[in-house]
Amino acid sequence: MNTSPPPQPGATGSKPADMDFMSLFCERHNCPLSDYEERAFTMCLYWRARILAPLIRAIRPRYFEPDFELIRYLAKCRGRRNANNEVAAFMEAANSRGSFARRILCIRISARKARVLITGVFERHVEPPVDESGWII
Repeated sequence: MNTSPPPQPGATGSKPADMDFMSLFCERHNCPLSDYEERAFTMCLYWRARILAPLIRAIRPRYFEPDFELIRYLAKCRGRRNANNEVAAFMEAANSRGSFARRILCIRISARKARVLITGVFERHVEPPVDESGWII
């Protein structure tokens, strides 16, 4: 008979099915959940966007709204595949209807940086097996 206590949510070794991206991100980066959006946003920005973001946010507060939408969608993801699908959808939208500053000057978050962040957050956790049809087994 096993007398050890059950594992606590957020403990090392938890599966992504138990925790969403936001929880895993905050655990990995030692920050409170309330800091998730700003911290993930800053980590995913292109360097030139990181320099200009405070000024742009002061002048046009809603300019980075699509970027924050992606950050919010990522927060709910429970696996690397879902998170990468969200990034792909974001890039498709950014390339098709983004402004000159977003598409050409890249004053937005970087999909590559977002994917690196996703990989770093989910790398310690085992994802549930998936069959060819995409269903979790």
